[in-house]
This record gives sequence, C-alpha cells and structure tokens, in this order.
Amino acid sequence: MPPLRMIATFEAVARLGSRTEAAAELNVTLGAVTKQLRALEQWLGVELFTGDLRLGTAMTAAGRRLAMSVTVGFETIHTGIAEIAAVRGPPTELRILAPASLSVNWLIPCLPRLEQEAPDLRIRIHATHTGEDWVAIPHDAAIRRDGFVPEGYKRETLFRERLSAFIAPGLRSSPSLEQDLRMLPLIESRTRPGDLDRWLTAAGITKVGFPRQRFSHFYTAYEAAVAAEGVIVAPTLLTQPDIARGRLRQFHPGVQVPGAEYALLVPTNAAAADVIATFAALLRRRIAETEAAISTIAGDPVEEPERD
Repeated sequence: MPPLRMIATFEAVARLGSRTEAAAELNVTLGAVTKQLRALEQWLGVELFTGDLRLGTAMTAAGRRLAMSVTVGFETIHTGIAEIAAVRGPPTELRILAPASLSVNWLIPCLPRLEQEAPDLRIRIHATHTGEDWVAIPHDAAIRRDGFVPEGYKRETLFRERLSAFIAPGLRSSPSLEQDLRMLPLIESRTRPGDLDRWLTAAGITKVGFPRQRFSHFYTAYEAAVAAEGVIVAPTLLTQPDIARGRLRQFHPGVQVPGAEYALLVPTNAAAADVIATFAALLRRRIAETEAAISTIAGDPVEEPERD
C-alpha cells in the first residue's frame, strides 16, 4: 500500500475536483498537495493526471479507476467510524476550574494531548482569579493552591511547585549571582507573597541593587519578565512552555525552593467521579513529563533548608 497521506490527498482532489479546495480541506499548502500527488504517481508507476499538475487536475483513465476504488474505501471507513461513534455516544464534558496562571501558561496548552489520550472526554477550563468566589461557579472539579477545602469537598494532592528564577534571553547574566542581582531588577506579584524572599534566602542573598517591581497579579509580573524587565521567581511547571519557545531562560537554575501545593477538589456527590479520576491520572502524567523536561535543563537544585 502507498502511504496513507498520498491516498488521502488523492481522494480529496478526486472528490473535490480541485487541488486548491483539497489543500484547504486538508489544511496544507497547495504545494504539499502537488507533492503528494506526484509521489503517488511515482509509487504506482503510472500517470494519474493529464499534463502539468500545476495547470489542472484532469485525471487519466488510471486516475479515474483509482478514484472509484479510493472513494468506496473512504466511504466504508467513514461508515465504520460513524457506527462506532453512535454506540459510544457523545463525549463526556468535564468542567474544571483552575487558577488563571496555571490555565493560560500550562493547562490549556495541554488540552489537545489530554483529550487525545481520552477521546471520550471533553475538558472545559474556566480560569479563576485570586479572591474570586469559585465555589459559586458551575464546575465538576477545581484545581486550587490556597489550601482551602469547602465543606462537601474531598481533596486530592496533585503536585507541589518548584520555584526557580527566570529572565528573558536578552538579559545578560554571569556566573556570579551576587553580581547579577546588583545589576538586574527583581519582579514579584502581590498574589504570590513570599516566593521571591524564600528564593533569595536559599540563594544566600541579603542585598540587591534595585528596588523590587511589584505587580497586582502574577500573570502581569510574568509578562513583564518575558518583556525583559527583570528577574522573576516562578513555578518551573508554568515556565516550561516559554522556555521551549525561547521566551524565557532559567537564571542560576541551581537555586530552587518548594512552592505551594496544588490539589484537585471534587464535590463528594460528584456525578462524574470516574471521569474526574481519569482526568486526574492524565494530569499527573503530564505534570511528571513537564517536570522531567525542566529538570534536564535545571540540573540538581539547591533546596531551601528546613527550619525548626
């Protein structure tokens, strides 16, 4: 059999009668369609289209014969999929509340992967903000980091943050942490008090060169760091996508401290308990993968010393 991509491209062109329309349906370029058609002709050893493909899509007798077979085959596949979908029923929708920073920076980008691993599940994320009455918002489960567990909820630990410092790639740094903090401003948010101070303590820093820049919300402070305004202490989990895209880099990654603990809160009378358990398992797997990816960059961290 030729590669399925060639067959799918040929079927779309044959059915629609246009390379341009086939490219739009397949979400590829016109050049990619032409390349697949030519590759199929080379694989089969016969011409499927008359003349230059760039000038038209008139098919030869061999092309018309193949089109009939491929069309029947694809119709059979679609029928089988429709029958399975009818038996399986519609996917279960799960409404999840999550802090805004976690939602935007990490959780929402993970959704395609999570739903691919659980095709019967549709996850809807509602981003919550500090001080918001999240209990009043319709939901099936909530991800929280404040430790509050309302009556009628059960709590299940998801992970504990690891906090590290980050800067934009355009900001220079040196092997000397003390020298860098005399030259670079520090950024923090009022919604995450204490994170920066604990990181400075773990690093043994008692004096910095600039007054701190304080922002009302973490995501505002975070964007300031991305814009090269200074150094921010942030959870490694949230920054991994931006590190991968080259928007941030770790600043003296050997210094890390533990942060807040995130938990999944589920109403004790939740109707979708089994589905929520599936979601939690997928989420933990993705968290472990993300933390493993960031650990390969960070190396061995220096943890905050325990206090009596």
